[in-house]
Amino acid sequence: MSSLELTWLPQQSDWNDSLKYFTALKHSEAWTALVDMANARLDMMTTIKLDRQLRKLFKESPVNLQTKPVRLAMLGSSTVDHLHAGIRVGALRRNMWVSLYQGNYGQYVQDIHDDGSALHAWAPDTILFAFDARHLLAGYHVGEPAQASEARVAAVIDRIVGLWRSARSKFGCDIIQQTILPIYARLFGENENRLPGAPAALVARLNEQIRTRALDEGVTLLSLDQWAIEDGLTAWHDPAMWHRAKQEVHLTAMPMYGDIVGRILAAQQGKSRKCLVLDLDNTLWGGVIGDDGIDGIVLGQGNALGEAFSDFQRYVKDLSRRGVILAVCSKNDEKNALLPFEQHQDMILRRDDIAFFSASWGDKATAIRAIARQLNIGLDAIVFADDNPFERNIVRRELPMVAVPELRPCVLCRHDCARRLFRRHRHDCGRRHAHAAVQSEYRT
Repeated sequence: MSSLELTWLPQQSDWNDSLKYFTALKHSEAWTALVDMANARLDMMTTIKLDRQLRKLFKESPVNLQTKPVRLAMLGSSTVDHLHAGIRVGALRRNMWVSLYQGNYGQYVQDIHDDGSALHAWAPDTILFAFDARHLLAGYHVGEPAQASEARVAAVIDRIVGLWRSARSKFGCDIIQQTILPIYARLFGENENRLPGAPAALVARLNEQIRTRALDEGVTLLSLDQWAIEDGLTAWHDPAMWHRAKQEVHLTAMPMYGDIVGRILAAQQGKSRKCLVLDLDNTLWGGVIGDDGIDGIVLGQGNALGEAFSDFQRYVKDLSRRGVILAVCSKNDEKNALLPFEQHQDMILRRDDIAFFSASWGDKATAIRAIARQLNIGLDAIVFADDNPFERNIVRRELPMVAVPELRPCVLCRHDCARRLFRRHRHDCGRRHAHAAVQSEYRT
């Protein structure tokens, strides 16, 4: 499994077969079907296939979309056209249409400052600046003193900020700045900071300054350096592809890159998910409260699985502090469902953290509709987290606008011994990855 696989999206076994029937659909039906297919787990090749079908069927934005079409210009110092398919599909996943501008290689300064350029004629409403480290640090000298290194970083930052300001004054557009991939090997091992002119140290300082200035200038960041830390640099960058085609971002990272851009574009239109709806049994704690009782559920210190559930609750609590609304949707007697919130000493979430508490034996799609009405939010503002694949699939089918991330199982559960001998472990340990799955919907 690739570290960049879109693991929070469900797999679709008949994906390629479904793609063949698009031409027989009506225009509006074809768009809906494309959106559905974009919300499956796609790799590089399936993303390219879906993008081809999208461009074949739609030459412009469909009418009556609830989102505004986006005119996105990618201006960079390396090759970026291999990322376009991922961006279009990442936007499609969020029911958005994106048209892309690609200028001549390395001509981003001329594009912005020349009023007669093709960029000016195209009139973007969003510009994504994507600069590579080799370009920004051209001519660096490892042995230069600290003062000279700081001056180099300051000069690069001033150029970048100047481009932001020029783009805004000429186009009145939103600005997205991609942080710099940390591609350089360390020259001083664990003490790289002792060598001020080392390229790895320079990139780290550049990214620090980009974050500070972006906050001051109201610029949105695409934090590619943080993604490289999480996934490993080799997942995002291949030196061979750089030397062959000047592609700084690896082609196989294209689906994830496009999804990140899609999240940013959706957030700029107020389409961020505002509410997290949580199942209880085997999602917030291990076990079934109605069967195991307050003392039988797995939660808290002294147990690896219990600590994993606590960690997930802690993350959810932090989301609520950020402003995400929390709700509960559980098939349970309400009295039993409330017990851990009121009596379990290791519960991090408490009843007061939950804006709407739904515990009954009705279907969850109906309950989620009631939650949306009660909270006065759209269904497209909701993320639903549930350990049960049956419940997830029902909600996806009945409420396709609700985000339903997969809670993938841990590595141990892929082994035959775990499948055959440790059925409870297999059932419970899948919750260990609830944190990562839900996080995928709240990164922006």
